[in-house]
Formats: sequence, structure tokens, C-alpha cells
Amino acid sequence: MISWLTIVLFFVYCWGLGFSALSFVHKKPELRLEKFFVTIGVGLGIFPILVVLLNLVHIPLDWKIFLLLSMVWPIVVFGRKLYAKELAMPPFSFSFTKSELMLCGAVVIMLLSLFMYTKGAFAYPYLEDEDPWGHAVGSKYVALEKRAYDPVLKDQTRLDEVLAYIDPYPPGYDGLMGVLHQTSPDLNWTLKFFNALIISLGLLFFFLCTKEFVGDSGKALLAMLFLAMIPAYFSHFIWAHSYVVMLFFPAMYALVMIKQDKGWMWIGLIIIASIWVTQNIEEPIKLTTMMLLFVCVGSISATKFMRREFLAIAGGTLFSLLWWGAMVAKYGYRDFIRAFTGSNILVAEEGALESAVSSAVGATGQGSFIQKIGGIFTSLTSSGGTASRAYSFNDFFIARGENLINAPIGIGIVLFILTFVGIIWVLWHYRSRLVESKNTWLMVSLFWLIYTFWGVNGQTFLVSIARGPFRMWLLLAIPVVLLAMEGSYMLAGLMKKWNVPAILVFGVIIIGVLLTSGYQKYQVNTAMWPTSGAYVNSIEPFEYAAWFNSIPLNTKVFLYVPRDKLVIGLGGESCLWCQEVIDFRKDILHKDAVLLHTFLKQQGYEYLILNGNMDRKMFTTQFGANETEKLLPQRYEEIQKFGLFKPVYYKENMFVVMRVG
Repeated sequence: MISWLTIVLFFVYCWGLGFSALSFVHKKPELRLEKFFVTIGVGLGIFPILVVLLNLVHIPLDWKIFLLLSMVWPIVVFGRKLYAKELAMPPFSFSFTKSELMLCGAVVIMLLSLFMYTKGAFAYPYLEDEDPWGHAVGSKYVALEKRAYDPVLKDQTRLDEVLAYIDPYPPGYDGLMGVLHQTSPDLNWTLKFFNALIISLGLLFFFLCTKEFVGDSGKALLAMLFLAMIPAYFSHFIWAHSYVVMLFFPAMYALVMIKQDKGWMWIGLIIIASIWVTQNIEEPIKLTTMMLLFVCVGSISATKFMRREFLAIAGGTLFSLLWWGAMVAKYGYRDFIRAFTGSNILVAEEGALESAVSSAVGATGQGSFIQKIGGIFTSLTSSGGTASRAYSFNDFFIARGENLINAPIGIGIVLFILTFVGIIWVLWHYRSRLVESKNTWLMVSLFWLIYTFWGVNGQTFLVSIARGPFRMWLLLAIPVVLLAMEGSYMLAGLMKKWNVPAILVFGVIIIGVLLTSGYQKYQVNTAMWPTSGAYVNSIEPFEYAAWFNSIPLNTKVFLYVPRDKLVIGLGGESCLWCQEVIDFRKDILHKDAVLLHTFLKQQGYEYLILNGNMDRKMFTTQFGANETEKLLPQRYEEIQKFGLFKPVYYKENMFVVMRVG
């Protein structure tokens, strides 16, 4: 169900926040359309840290408050101009400059990307894999509870397995999605559409950033086109990565603009703070490292330290302690480190984090400062990760139509060759001139390439410099497309000497990249993706979705097993985080049908779903095989026998839906 109101509100929030921030800088884009998108990018960069600030002082995360905060200053400004009779429509011209044409081309690429991502996201009715279901729960929690702190539960019950992306996980992504869900009833649609929109807008912000960084809108457009087609740069997978990496480009735009207007330092500081509160520590560290490389190289080129740029990075990182400091106070040092290094409090990823934390804080939570720092460093540079492995040459060179869905890999034949040509050309042609100020972007691109390539190969090289190497692929794509763009311009210049038109050269290059990278990326992103492992077979998620589509959105539905995130992700509602539900589920197999019915009526649930295969599988894990085989058939018999529940939908060998009478 498309919510046009929410789409409009999304741009209003972003534009209003961006307009308010840009009112305090003098140097802004002159082109109206460019200024509009820069404003949107800045506003998106402000939103996560605003979520944290409001949450910190216990102001509800309500869409009306965000609307008020985003529009109050624009209304004041326009009201003053209206009162002073200074408002006037700017003259309209049918003539376009090169920059305007390039920007229009960038918008077209962004829209094509949005089409691809949304087509793939809506090719199936469910959410893919596991992380999106977790984000669905977090977004629903923010939408209903209007806060980003975990609820306070008795007996210090922890909700990391229920609210995996809320407290201590930074709330930027789920905060945005939760606020959007307040005016968009269909959470499934909200997550799919706005995740795709954020990724696609990121491409446009990359164009704007590159245009300022490189100083050529034509080069920026070609690099953007390459980034849109390279397989390694984002699928439509729904997770906080989509937002945090997108924020890198407005942040870099602000850092580049500081030399023209020092007021951009404060905007950069705010956006960098947002980076640190949008995803766990792993990705902000990588992005901050890339920004620090920019400052170091730029300082060498300018022969003076880029003080304001560095202060923006350092200040933004410190500002984010508004969130992380609160988490330390709430959970204590030991549990905070587990969250801080990219795992939830209870479950350490592949055991590596647990040993690192133990090394850091000692068996009793003590330990020397050196041990603690060593443990943190070990966990942050671990080459582990759910999909990390040693990569071969073919993983880089050949793009395939089958790929990872959360962090796809691969560059493609033509892009790989262009990148190699670009590296050779830059090192040979510019040589000592690389340190000149006008060539800063080339030197930065080379250092970014070294850093991200090393990070990707964390399980190949002897020393790892980044945790979760498979997540470095999408960052590797950034310097790859910049150097491939330079290689393309070199080839165009070379062929010009032989009277071959540049447009023909670029046409051949673009077609080559499309066939060896873009087509494969399109295949992956429009294919049918798998979903949660809670489902017993591949047909079940479609059947569940079909039934949920037959009832009103946000109807309260209770799954007999503790997998109600499936309910939320399919458009239903269930209070997974409520103390009463948590307590009831702990011993649910030992409660008869009468107690089950009484509880569901009290909590306002309208339906109960029984799934023999799923229930048996999940309850075996929770209660053990013997107890499950003994009690589950007995509970099923009671539910049918007592007449408290009325069967309303049945899918043979899958599940039955019971109305709570």
C-alpha cells in the first residue's frame, strides 16, 4: 500500500532540517535543483542525531514533532521575507548549463536505481533473510512506543534477541523507519520502499560530493553511473548499512566545502555524529578512517593541517557519546563493549567476540587498561563475519548473476580493467604532481583503495585491519569507480589522438560495464530472495503473506512459537517487548488452552497461528525434544476441543489460523 503522504513527509522532514542547517552557511550551491538535493542530504544527515537528542530528553519520537522541528525555521524565514515583500519567483530559463544537464542525468540514474531496487524488493511479499525482520520489530517499537530505549523490565530481563536493533544498538535507522511508519500503516512497504530510496539517494549524494571533490560534473556523472552498476555496491537488502554508508557522502560533501565556508564544519560535525549513531561501531570506524585519510592526504597537499576538517570528524565522534555514554551508564562497561564492537549483549558473533571481551575485561569484569584496549582492538579487527572468506582473483574480476544478498561482491571485467588502467595512469602520469592540491582527490582515491582492498582481504592477508571483511566490499566500490572513471577519461583522451570521438569511447565503455557488471547486478537485485529460517519450506512465506493480506493492517496476531517478528514484518502487530508476553512465553507449553485463551483476550489478540512443523522445530530448541513431543499434541488437542478458538483459515501441511473467540 503506497503511502504518498509519507513520501511527501519524508522529503519535508529532510528538506526542513537541511534548510535550517544551511541557513547558517554562506556558500551554498547556486543551481536550484542541486541546492534542493544538497538540502535533502544534509537533512537526512541530521535526522539520526536528532532522534538520539529527543530520545535522551524523553521527548516522544512522534512524526508531528519531527514535522514541527523541521518546518519551524523555514516558516520563520519565509514569514520574514513575506513580511518584507522580498519573496519573488526566480526567473525560469529553458537553457541548461553543463552542470545542470549532468545533474539531470544523475537524477535519471537515481530513479533507474530506485526502479531496480523496488522491483526486486517487491518481487516477493516477505522480508528477506533475518536482519530485515529484526529491523521491522525495531521500527514497530519506535512507531508505537515513540522511543529508542529498551523498556525497563523486571528481573533485569534483556531484550537483545527480541529488539536486536534497539538499545544498545544505535537507533538511527529504526528511528527513521519507525517515524515513517507512524503515517504509513504498511510497515512491509515502508521498509522496502524507503530502504531502496535511501540507497538510491546515496548515489545522487555521491554525484554531488564527487562533483565538488573532483571539480568536474562530467566525471562525477560517469563515476556515479559506475557506482550504480558495480555489483559490490549495495543490494536492496534492508539493514542499517543502507543509511550509514549513504551518510558518508553528505559528510564528505561538508568536509570538502569547509575550505569555501568554515560554517560547513558544523554541518559536517552533525552528520558525522549521525554516522556514529546509525549503526554499531564497526561501520562508523571504517567510514571515519576514510575521512581521516582524506584529512591526512589533504593536509599534505595543502602543506598545512586541515584543522577544521579534523575538528568536524573528532567533534562528530565525541558528539555521538550522547548515545554511547548513555549505553555505558545503562549496561556497564562489559556489556557495553559487546554492543560497541558489533554484537548484541547476549550473543557473540562466532565466538570471536566473546574471547576478545573476556580478554579485555577479565573473567570477573576487571583487567588492566592495556588488556581492555587490546581486547577492543582484537574484536574490532577480527577478520570474522557471517559471510567473510578468503577471496580469489575471479571474485573481483568476474561479476555473477548469483551473489550474496546482504553484502554482494564483485567488480566486473570492464570495470576491473578500467580501474587497473586508472591506477597505472595516475601513478605514471601524475607522479610527483599527486601531492598538488588540485590532485588531492586522486591521492585520496589511491589511499582509499589500499585501505578498503586490504579490509576486504582480511582473511587472505596476514594482518586484518577491519572487522567483517565481507562488509568492506561496498566501501571498496567507492575508490574503484573513481579510478575507473579516471581510466575511462585517459582512454578517451588517447583515442582522441586517433580521431575517435570521445562520445563513442564512453559509449563503448558504458555498454561494456553494463554487460559485465550492471546486468549481473540487475539479475541479483530483481531475483527471488530467500527469507527467515523459521519457515519450514519455501512455500510457507508466500502462504503466510497471502493470509495476512486478507486481514486489516496492524491486526494483532499471536504465533504459538516465539517468532512474532514474522507477524510484524508481514504487516500484523504483536507486542514482543511487553513484559506480560515475555513472561507468558517462557512457560507457554505448560499452559493449557484456557490460560492461553484468557491471556490472548486480555492482550487484545484477534488470531492465533498454529504451525505443526514450525512449532515443533522451535519448541524443541526451547523445551527439548522429549517435552515438546509430549506436550505439543496435548495443547493442540485442547485448543481444538474446548471451543475457545474458531478455525478460520487452513493450509494443509502448513498452518491453521484460529480466531480468538
